[in-house]
Amino acid sequence: MRIVEYDSKQGLITLHIENIDDLYVLFTFIKPGDLVKARTTRKLKIREEESIRKAMILTIEVEKVGFHEFGERLRIHGVIREGPEKFVSLGSHHTINVLVGDTITILRPTGLKDEDLLPLKEAEELAGHKPILLVAIEEGEATIGILTSYGLRIYTSVIRHVSAKDNPKEYDSLLKAFFSEVLEIINELINQVDPIAIIVAGPGFTKEHFRNYIEDKLRKRISIVLDSVTSGTEAGVYEIVRRGTPDKVIRDQRVAKETALIEELLMHLSKKDNLAVYGLEATEQAVNYGAVRTLLVSMDLIKSHDFTLRERVLKLIKTAKSTRSEVILISTLHPVGKQFASFGGVAAILRYPLQKGDTY
Repeated sequence: MRIVEYDSKQGLITLHIENIDDLYVLFTFIKPGDLVKARTTRKLKIREEESIRKAMILTIEVEKVGFHEFGERLRIHGVIREGPEKFVSLGSHHTINVLVGDTITILRPTGLKDEDLLPLKEAEELAGHKPILLVAIEEGEATIGILTSYGLRIYTSVIRHVSAKDNPKEYDSLLKAFFSEVLEIINELINQVDPIAIIVAGPGFTKEHFRNYIEDKLRKRISIVLDSVTSGTEAGVYEIVRRGTPDKVIRDQRVAKETALIEELLMHLSKKDNLAVYGLEATEQAVNYGAVRTLLVSMDLIKSHDFTLRERVLKLIKTAKSTRSEVILISTLHPVGKQFASFGGVAAILRYPLQKGDTY
């Protein structure tokens, strides 16, 4: 997610949506009463039994928001407040569908606080991910790219004569020499850019053979993800991006981190070692005492329609940040996140053990 414009005094923010996670964050952020301005289409009747869909920019006052994970869209339903009066009746209802790649403006009449923007800023920070190495490879040809939050850069290509028509011994020797050359470049890049993952993709079985070859030869243990593309050329690298595999890698990394933290929390609770607390009241006490290492908050609480609860949670997050606690917003798009939400959605892992008498 990219914050294009922000005016706290007006309560206005313009956002560019970059992936499906951004849609979910936006679902947690938009609430009834907000004004949302976006490009949309509306069915217009031009003559009896004939209608067309016309693109236009509308502003609606939000009544409800729906997130369709598998359809990868956000549906914002409300009353039209601004739009071309030639085509729409102000006060009528409309649903804006927000997709990846769209830009929308949100105006909150009650104003926006910095705490309100926490989910959006976290999503923006996630967009600034560490690099991912993309390797498109086929028999005798490989192209290596570096994907960062600023875009894709093709680093180099390796081309060697390798053919199954060669005799088996010569073929194996040529293939290993080819793999070794590509591996050397990857290891150099690991030292230079410290990637979070390597995506190896290509046609046929060469990608699997290459993955098996490099697994125990990398200078650093890094997740290797396999994908299928049509060639080992530069076009193959761009195909990896178009298929959305890097977005999935970033999302999976986030889910893995959230899952590990929740498992750590549950481990401390089961051991009763006083290194974890859960529930809003107990967590508030630990935060106020300055004992929290990591604060975990479910996204469900951030989007709560209970204004008092929502304000209490946002205040908790602000206090935790002031004591240099790490704050992790837990998505409910994965099973462990849903489990976390079901038992209250707020907890903390502590820096040091606390006894009940320490916090009361």
